[in-house]
Formats: sequence, structure tokens, C-alpha cells
Amino acid sequence: MKHYASLWLIVASALAIFIVISFCDDIVLGDWHVKKAPFEDAIFADNDSVSGIADNSPMENDSVAVEMQTDSVPKSILIFGDSMTFNLALRLAQYAKQNGHKIHSVNWDSSNTKIWAESDTLLHFIKSYDADFIFISLGSNELYFKKPESRLPYIKRVLEMIDTIPYIWIGPPNWQEDSGINDLLERTCRRGSFFRTDGMKLARKKDNIHPTRQASALWVDSIMRWMPRSAHPILAEYPSDSTGKANPNIVFLKALNK
Repeated sequence: MKHYASLWLIVASALAIFIVISFCDDIVLGDWHVKKAPFEDAIFADNDSVSGIADNSPMENDSVAVEMQTDSVPKSILIFGDSMTFNLALRLAQYAKQNGHKIHSVNWDSSNTKIWAESDTLLHFIKSYDADFIFISLGSNELYFKKPESRLPYIKRVLEMIDTIPYIWIGPPNWQEDSGINDLLERTCRRGSFFRTDGMKLARKKDNIHPTRQASALWVDSIMRWMPRSAHPILAEYPSDSTGKANPNIVFLKALNK
């Protein structure tokens, strides 16, 4: 019995020392420096900390944390980009007609961020149409770049040309996993200004790359439903049946190089 009593005394003493260290600040004894144990933090931590939920949750990476006030002033909208642009513009034109916006579209087949960054084409159309809201459709032709970070200077240049104009960069509609271009775009765009398309199930044309016209319309509908959580929401009421066809005022260009 004396043996067990001694054992329990040792255990109780060790527990007492552990508790003291856990709830006291760092202890210094001569050359010994005993660090405070995290036991107290674990007990009194907030639920979010214990569960591993951080402030920068995925929900906040592609949208503003709270809904912003909608800008009710009709806009001069410009949508530009690669070959995905045309079908997006068709549906955006219906939203523009429904909500009193004007829309102009520039479809540059096979284009990418480098081509737009190294020309004055974007500046020309921004000025020509007096654009005060912009949709960007670029990235599809850069999905498989082995070093997507090499596109960062071009992405930044495109955004520099847009300057302070509110925009939404529509992420490419991945048909396979990309090598990092979506993450790069999301990190580089203003918070609440990148719509991540990757993960959406979209019907494709025979090339298994371009979404069908109907799928593109649904794609735009998703963007507009997300609009209230974007950095600069604009009027985006769903087009009524009476809206009918709407002119996207589209210009077609051909890329000469990549």
C-alpha cells in the first residue's frame, strides 16, 4: 500500500507542476527557461480556433464578406477576352437590356493575357466605349502553362489598364485540372472581383472545351447571382421573357501570336 501511495504522490505532484506551467507565464529558474504550455489556450480558445476555421475562409477568397450596396446607375459595360467571350456576351446583353445598361463586346480568338497586355487594344476600347464596368474572359488559353506564374506581369498589366474601373474577371471554364492559373488570377485580382468558374458543370460543344450557348447563358446567370457579393455590385435583375434577343455589339479580332 505504501508503494501505491508513493506512486500516487508522484503523479499528483507532476500534475500540479504541469498545471502551474500551463496557467503561468514563462518561468525562469537560473539557466532554465520553462515555456508556458498551450493547455490554457486549448481550454479557453474560441470555437472557431479549435475547429480550425480561419478568418480567411474559402468563401471570402472570391467574394466580399458581406453584400455591398448595389450601384443603381446604369453602366457602359465592356466584356473582352478570348473565344469564350461571344456566348457570354450574348447572355450579358440580355441582362444589360433588362437593367438599362449599354454593352460592348470584343472577342479575340486564341488570345491570352500576354496578347492583351502587349497591345493598346484594351485601352482603345475602354476609351471608345467610355466603359465604366468591365468583364474579363481570359485564362482558358493558359490553363496548361507549366509555369503559370510567368503570366503574372501580363495579368498585372491588364489590370493596370483597367485602372480604377470596377471589373469582374471571369475565370476559365476548366475542362480539365489547370496548373495554377486560377489560383494566380484569384490572388492577383481585387478582392471580390474574381469569379471562379472552375468546378461548374457546363455542357460542352463537340471540342469538349467551349461551353454551349445554353450552358454559357447559365454560366452568366451564376455570375449575376453572385454579383451582390462582388466588390462592386451593379443592377443585375434576371431578364424577363419579354426581353427577347439583345445586341451584344460585338467586335471580332484574330490573335496573330501568343
